[in-house]
Amino acid sequence: MCFVLVDMVEGRPTWNKPASKENTFGAKPSLLVLHIDDNTDDQVLFQTACKQANVPFVWHVADSAEKAISYLQALVKTSRTHSVQWPDLVVLDLVMPGQSGLSVLEFIRGTPELQRLPVVVFTGHPEPDSIKQAYKLGANSFLTKPLEFDQTVSLVGSLYATWSMAKRPTL
Repeated sequence: MCFVLVDMVEGRPTWNKPASKENTFGAKPSLLVLHIDDNTDDQVLFQTACKQANVPFVWHVADSAEKAISYLQALVKTSRTHSVQWPDLVVLDLVMPGQSGLSVLEFIRGTPELQRLPVVVFTGHPEPDSIKQAYKLGANSFLTKPLEFDQTVSLVGSLYATWSMAKRPTL
């Protein structure tokens, strides 16, 4: 039996059986996305763009680097005794209160069970040093948040097209 981490309540994980891969998007398979972003507006915008683009992402959201790391640690710990559903894609903002998104990327690439997770940095602050550091730490892609909603719709369509077709080893 496989479980999906659905929430962290007072530091304790809450698990659920995953929803069926069948979805309202027709024959397209769903991808589980861990979206790490402290801005609720950005989270909603990204999810709305996915609906507009008819992209079947299933969302797990962490609003800080600390919560994201805790979530991933819980997945790793549980995977040692149960089958878990790993994210198919991590979408990571860099600028957050507390720890930077770069600390999440460093944690992912430093944890053997997570090293193969694709990580797309998606930020509104594309400073050259951040781009260089993100790639140095192992980001698969670095994208700047678009200013227009139509650009976001196009971008999520491209993300789905790329990562739904990617062949990755089983974690």
